[in-house]
Amino acid sequence: MQYPFTDEQKALSDLTKDFMEREVLPVAAEMDRRPDPKDCYPAELINKASKLGLRTLAVPEEYGGSGSDLLTRTLVLWTGAQIEIGVIKCISQCWKLATALFKRGTKEQLDKWGKMFVEDDDCVGSFLLTEPDYGSDNIYRQPGPELGLKTSAVKDGDYWVINGAKRFTSLTSWSKILLVFARTDPNVSVSEGSTCFLVHGEQEGITYGRVHDKMGYRLYPNAESFFDNVRVHQDDILGEVNGGFQTFSTIFRGSAELIACNTGICRGIYDYCYAHAKERIQGGKPIIEHQTVQMMLSEMLMNIEVAEQFMWRICWGVEEDDSFNPRFTRNGKVFSDQVALKTIALATDILGGIGVMKDTPTEKMFRDLLTFLHGDGTDSLTLLRIAQTLENPA
Repeated sequence: MQYPFTDEQKALSDLTKDFMEREVLPVAAEMDRRPDPKDCYPAELINKASKLGLRTLAVPEEYGGSGSDLLTRTLVLWTGAQIEIGVIKCISQCWKLATALFKRGTKEQLDKWGKMFVEDDDCVGSFLLTEPDYGSDNIYRQPGPELGLKTSAVKDGDYWVINGAKRFTSLTSWSKILLVFARTDPNVSVSEGSTCFLVHGEQEGITYGRVHDKMGYRLYPNAESFFDNVRVHQDDILGEVNGGFQTFSTIFRGSAELIACNTGICRGIYDYCYAHAKERIQGGKPIIEHQTVQMMLSEMLMNIEVAEQFMWRICWGVEEDDSFNPRFTRNGKVFSDQVALKTIALATDILGGIGVMKDTPTEKMFRDLLTFLHGDGTDSLTLLRIAQTLENPA
């Protein structure tokens, strides 16, 4: 792993690896191939992972979780992603929910929502931001009230009434806790006039549309949702009124999630390519003895290791470096996307035709990597966000 992890962190990584290989790997390919994306959600596997303590890693110990730091959670995600990305991504979604809830929530909210999350092994959550007509302009923040999300929340006594639609939302149809971002002040920019609401997934007025039929990440499904006069009590605002994006930044200011997903899958591809190269005979000898193959394996590993080291640096910086710049998180996302594309190109060269056959694991890994290149914004958009930080290079 090339990092000084503690014995406890290594043990948790081993636990994750054992769970993923024993419980997930034998069924993942079949679940991924189910034609209806609604049938791909790994509910039973999430329940089993929760009983091992993986779902509640980000919950503070005093509330019944492990209180694991970002480095530990990233190690678990990276370990699981080498075997199957969908299930472990569902688990990391729970860490984001717990981070937002336990860092931003009031005591009353933690007694209600936090208790609900911790005690229910099947409880997962969703962040509802992206809408049918508004996605990237929520991330690349520009002045002007006409840009960004349009789902509205209007105050009515002690309640707020939410109307609008969301799409591409992870785990929506199965989530018991929804973090719904809505415009509470339509006269200012999206970053100044949006609020985050805690909403139960079965709240009256919420309906769910199609589950999106994705190329990859199929065990981590996304869906549409619609809000028709959904009434939410003011006590269920997470953070401050018009402070929704401050709540959002609690999670995404320092995240190594996407780089862990990318490098984990790339590690899985590299391991398969390396084993294949030792066994595959061409030109009278194993192809690993051919210099061209050696160079491709070396280049693949070099790219992965550099991305991994930056990932561990991000984890350390978020919690140990007061001068940490959120740009590093965005750098890691874009760079690991580029590593992912290069890994696919090298792997398809090394593996030849076998690499894209459905009876080999790399075919699914290729689809998974390509599917989530847009995660948390496309690379072009993320680079524009990085450009907005150039005056503060520290």
